[in-house]
Amino acid sequence: MIRRLIAAAVGAAAVFTALAAPAATARPRACNTDAVAAPLHTTDAVHLRAGRSRHSRSVMVLAKNTDFYAECWGVTGTDWWAYGKVVSGSASGRRGWVHIDYVATGYRHAAW
Repeated sequence: MIRRLIAAAVGAAAVFTALAAPAATARPRACNTDAVAAPLHTTDAVHLRAGRSRHSRSVMVLAKNTDFYAECWGVTGTDWWAYGKVVSGSASGRRGWVHIDYVATGYRHAAW
């Protein structure tokens, strides 16, 4: 009985997430956790990177309070990274990785 309730709750959450979130794209191989997608914003200027590492190529620098939709998460050693899409500012639409030390939950500008 409990397993059916949990399965129903997970199914309902997946439907709600699919309706409330931007359309997801193919998940990068580097996404190695099952953490849920989330709306975020940057808490300081941060590099949007091509890979899940401080040594990966910087695609660009995102300004403080840039909205970012994290589609999936990855862990390298003890470092957590969010992969997703920039949803505000001049970088809107760009995809890449940001280190979680520089993001917080919730959007600052974008309204869905």
